[in-house]
Formats: sequence, C-alpha cells, structure tokens
Amino acid sequence: MPSPQLRILVPLQDPSTEDGLVRLAASLASPPWGELHLTHVVTPDSSPPAEISSLLQRAADIPLEMGIGAIPHLEEGEEVTQVIEQAISRWNCNMMLMGWQAEVERDAILAAKNRDLTKAMGVDTLIFKDRGLDTPRRILVPTGGGNHAMVGLQIAHDLSKQWGVELDVLRIARDAHCRPDDPILALYCRQLLEDTQLQLQLLEIEAPVDIVPAPDIISPIVDRAGRSDLVVLGASNDWRQEEYLAGSIPDEIANQVSCSVLMVRAATADRTSLSSILWEHTIRLDFHPTDKWDAIAQMVDLLVEEKQIPVQERQKVLDAALARERQSPTAMGHQTAIPHAPIPDLPGIIGCLAICPEGIDFQGPQEELAHFIFLLLTPQQNYRYYIPVLSQIASLIRPDETRQALLECQTPTQVTALLKAQENG
Repeated sequence: MPSPQLRILVPLQDPSTEDGLVRLAASLASPPWGELHLTHVVTPDSSPPAEISSLLQRAADIPLEMGIGAIPHLEEGEEVTQVIEQAISRWNCNMMLMGWQAEVERDAILAAKNRDLTKAMGVDTLIFKDRGLDTPRRILVPTGGGNHAMVGLQIAHDLSKQWGVELDVLRIARDAHCRPDDPILALYCRQLLEDTQLQLQLLEIEAPVDIVPAPDIISPIVDRAGRSDLVVLGASNDWRQEEYLAGSIPDEIANQVSCSVLMVRAATADRTSLSSILWEHTIRLDFHPTDKWDAIAQMVDLLVEEKQIPVQERQKVLDAALARERQSPTAMGHQTAIPHAPIPDLPGIIGCLAICPEGIDFQGPQEELAHFIFLLLTPQQNYRYYIPVLSQIASLIRPDETRQALLECQTPTQVTALLKAQENG
C-alpha cells in the first residue's frame, strides 16, 4: 500500500501536558507530506491560561523536529464539537487524534464527552490514553476482525514500521471449557487463524498471529499486555457507542491494562458498501482472460466502457494497477485476487468484479487459481478509506458455499443479490 498522506487534527485540552499525544500524531503522519493541526478550543465558559498561545507553539515544535509540518490554532466557539467539526472541514483533515485525559475507570468512561466526538466527525478517529508512552517495546493488537479492528491493524502496522518495534496480533477463541482435546475448539481456532491471516493478507501486513482459547475475551489480553507495550484496539460497534462505549470490551481492556492504549474508530465503516461499488454493469460473468495481466487490462477496459473512468485516464489507471501487481501478487486465497491501483485525488472507490470459471493464476502463496477477481481503484491520499470494503470481500469469499453460489450465478443481478444478502446479514 502507498504511504498515507495524512492531515491530522489534534485537539489539545492542555498543551502543556500532552507531548505524548503530539509525538504519536507526528509518528502517524508521513514526511514530507504529513501535516498536523494542533488545536485548542476556547468556549465562553472556559478560561485558558494567558500563555496558551506560546504553549501551542511549543507543542508545534515537537513534530517539526521529526520532519512533520505542525500548525498551532487557537479557536473560539460556543461548542467544542462544532468548532472541531468546522476545523476538520476547513483544513481538509482526514484523521483526528485526541487524548483521553480522565482516569480510565467506569464513571470516567461514562462521562467522557470526547466519545461523542468520535461519532460526530466524518474521519478516522483515534483516542489515546497515554500512560507514559515513549517508544513501546511492542505493539499488541487484539482483533475481532471488524472494520474498526482492521483500521487499527493498519495503524498499528504503520507505527511498528515507524518505530522499528515488533507487532503481535492476538485473537481470542472464546470457549467456556477450553478442553485441549475438544475437536470443535480446534476447528474454531483454525478458522480464526485463517480468518485473521486473510485480513492481514488483504492489508499486506506480515505479523505473527496468536490464537488463544479462553473463557472470556478480556483476561488473556490483559495478561499479555506488558507495561512497555502499546495496545491498539478497534472501537466497539455503534450500538455500544450510544452509551459512550462504557462497559464495552475495548473499555474494559483499557481500564485493566497498565500500558498506553490507542482506540480506533473507522469513519467509513458504515459509509461504503460492496454493493454500492459493484453493480450489474461492473460485474462480468464467464470471464476468460489469457493470464492475470490480460485480466487486469480487460477489467480496466470494462471500467472505461461503463464510463466509470474517463477514456483519457485509461493508461494511467492500467499502469498503476500493473505496477502494483508487479510489486507483489494480489492473490488472497479462497480462489480470490484483489488487484488494485492507488489513484491521486480519487474522491471515492471504483471497482469491478470478474468471475472466471476456469480460474487464472495470480501467483499467490496458496498455488490455487483465482476464480473471483476484484479490481479496486482507491484514493492514494487516504488508502484506509477502502479497508471496510476489503473486510466485506473477506466475509463474502470465506464460506465455500458462497463461492460456489457465485460460480453458479447466470446473471449479474444474481451476484448483486448475493452481495446485498450478505450486507443484510
């Protein structure tokens, strides 16, 4: 994947005490194009210290030393949420990173107003509880496989490369008894391992995966989180967020571990569905390319034919897709390949699906032919935008019966019906 060109809004409640938050933001941004907007909001009922402007400037000097542009802003308004939402739009930010100043305890979680901000903003939102983080020894990522967790995996991977520290992925196989000779539990653990490895493949991440059978989810994560680790968690679903996440699994973990915690909420989790990208005219059945290079070229031509991309952009898109395929094969297992092309200034995701009965060799590690080829054009500036789509593809192609049903489809409408059925549960 290309490096993200992030413009991160960092609301600072107290610029004199949030150096760790600023350093984390600078680590997330990528030189030379990463950009931070350090913002303190003054409301009518607040009285900032007289030296607040100089404190903001001092905070802005920290990322500048790391090669990241940082701009301090002192903003005024009636309500913090509204001011921050306007700031995100004004400076075209595509991520927000905020600190969690209160103690991590049940009452503080329930009263944490910054949780409401995570739902109000249309960008990926990170909440950081700093327990003295400098550079961690390890980044531990407990994952459940949802959209928030996948964005958390990508962010954790970016940080591990930036800091040069190890990345460990943990998934819990919940079982009341955890009998070592239980064949059903063994099958469940294998399925979770395959599922997690598929997600890592989709994200092009290489990291060890530990599948741990346990009667509850929280205890084994807390047991493995050392004082010098950083734990990166995906937020819980929106139903739990209606209660500011109080009592959810991520909050319980943040409450019990002794190390710093970064909680991630993907902005696009509910915004982009696979069925909104793939429609009848961008689905081809009975597809017979000569090899994977011909398959990619034919699929780019399909997007041109269906007026999804301008004809004058055809060569640029094809070159980007072929260059990405030469970099490393995009076969993902489960008889599926996902060639993709990062396109500068693309406002959304464009895609098509081709179903090849004979299969095409995409030279993946599993040495199996790809029958299902998804071509995705994605925004280069913020590639995380399409992680929810990757998650949906993974859920779609995993079951054997779904892949068989796709092969048996006789019309594109039958394919779209399968996609919508998956999205509707």
